[in-house]
Amino acid sequence: MSSSAPPPPPPNTPRCDAVPAWQALQRHFAQQARHFDVRQALQQEPGRFARMALQAPGVQADLSRNLLDAQAQALLVALAQQCRLDESIEALFGGAALNTTEQRAAWHVLLRCPADCPAEHPAMAQALAQMRASQQAFLDFAQQVRADERITDIVNIGIGGSDLGPAVVVQALQAYQMPGKRIHFVSNMDGDDLGWTLRGLDPARTLFLLASKSFGTAETIVNAQAARDWLLAGHGCAPASAGQGSSLPEAQRQLVARHFVAMTSNAQAAAAFGVQTVFPFADWVGGRFSLWSSIGLSVAMAIGAAHFHALLAGAHAMDQHFRHTPFEANLPVQLALLDIWYGNFHGFASRCIAPYSHGLRRLPAYLQQLEMESNGKGCDWAGQPLPLSTAPVVWGEAGTNCQHAFFQLIHQGRQIVPVEFIVLREKGLGSLAQHRALQANALAQARALTVGKHDGPAHSHCPGNRPSTMLVLQRLDPFSVGALIALYEHRTFAAGRLWGINSFDQWGVELGKGLAKQILASQDAGGSQIADADGVLAWLQ
Repeated sequence: MSSSAPPPPPPNTPRCDAVPAWQALQRHFAQQARHFDVRQALQQEPGRFARMALQAPGVQADLSRNLLDAQAQALLVALAQQCRLDESIEALFGGAALNTTEQRAAWHVLLRCPADCPAEHPAMAQALAQMRASQQAFLDFAQQVRADERITDIVNIGIGGSDLGPAVVVQALQAYQMPGKRIHFVSNMDGDDLGWTLRGLDPARTLFLLASKSFGTAETIVNAQAARDWLLAGHGCAPASAGQGSSLPEAQRQLVARHFVAMTSNAQAAAAFGVQTVFPFADWVGGRFSLWSSIGLSVAMAIGAAHFHALLAGAHAMDQHFRHTPFEANLPVQLALLDIWYGNFHGFASRCIAPYSHGLRRLPAYLQQLEMESNGKGCDWAGQPLPLSTAPVVWGEAGTNCQHAFFQLIHQGRQIVPVEFIVLREKGLGSLAQHRALQANALAQARALTVGKHDGPAHSHCPGNRPSTMLVLQRLDPFSVGALIALYEHRTFAAGRLWGINSFDQWGVELGKGLAKQILASQDAGGSQIADADGVLAWLQ
């Protein structure tokens, strides 16, 4: 959004606990729903699967194994309607300043708009034009790198949304990557992350992508400086000082410029580092929603422009589903309502993500940031303390590995953990026998959670009646992956709006960053000030 056309304010919609449907849900839960038995429902409702099976672009969903009766479903839909969630959805697509604490729009959906997408107002037309020019520039550059046989390794240095989003997509779409190009991701400030990544790489054939909106993220800058020193040392040059870059000797300056690219909103800081090739993105692109912007350069280099456009097309198709589908059949909204139902009524504190796909093994880590950083808030957008819990703890692992780790707790533990299974209809590289066994295991786990086990010795009993959702993708292709990620984005946004929170800031993260700077400054000064208050710091000197 341009500074001359500020985004409109967000709609003043009520919080979920302030509408009549909330009280109706409380009564229904206390009187009936808390004793709901999904096993009986599946037996006594012959049309339950058909009624609770939803179809969205790229994704089919079976919600029939959830602890949800028809009355609760209807009341939850009424809750979304009374909270005027439709107005919030329109505000998202209209570019309203939904990030209220920073007075910014959250217009990541614009990044997925196809060429024929109409502009709804002048500010959108301007943003679309800028976005398309930026997108074409980084896609053209990606194609150049793909054609350059001298570059064999591409190292993306970022953290959070500048790492997790691109990493999960590159991993998921490995079947679409061209040979001869290896994509690496470095995020941890621990030098072992970068050190082991660079071990064995050739400095002359390595390209670094520095992904940081501010170009000031501590982890990214520390790793970028270490990568620059490695590059210079590999060419027989002395390391550069932290603030040095554009002032290096000409030969070294050209060397850095040739091997470093930045995706950032701070071109000046990137230039000071020594970067000459910069791909910007707008301030209305939030970090954990930035995969679709130039932050996705590593994805474009891995799969090419055509497949990158297919990724965007899948996300855009899910955008349209979210925007235009009635709440009863709207998959992101229905999943968000499940989060409300389980977190605020049943009191389930976590949710497990179990993708039965090796390509999606990093999806749980990506969703941890997307959901918990977005919705892990303690006050509403008016600054009032919340009397209810918000984001669940999101965790998980790829199947079938998870079955031999924490599924014991999910089946027999005292706490109840809703599980989301993700299954592919078509197989990948393995044999048909492997794929059928994988599918059978996912279905078996869902069934075991539902029916449990009640015969034999007591120690083998599993209570059953434990909720799960099954998401099915046709295959792991760019369209489906784009749709799946957009599904979770919209689910997160919808739940956040119902809870009445700003899903687009992260002040808890900022607190830790500020304290780290203070401690580092104290260490540089001898550690005397903070050591008195924190004895552990003295141990580390």
